[in-house]
Amino acid sequence: MQVRTQRNFNKKTGEDLFGLSIKLEVGHIYCKYPIGHQDYKTITEATKAKKKVMEQLRNGAHLDYGINGTAGINKAEYVKIVD
Repeated sequence: MQVRTQRNFNKKTGEDLFGLSIKLEVGHIYCKYPIGHQDYKTITEATKAKKKVMEQLRNGAHLDYGINGTAGINKAEYVKIVD
């Protein structure tokens, strides 16, 4: 897995924010977006969060997909990181 930062646009507030995306090794096009990691005000905050998420994943955390069987490598979706 590869964790990266990306620029987001909040339509409600009209401001640019930063978030994280996780690129799986098997799905080369689509990313997973961790819940709670999409509204950082600066790139510095997002980079610090990226390092924490990468450390969590290295230490055995896994991605928790939606309850309705939405897990799939060929679509973008929001996921929860579970330790």
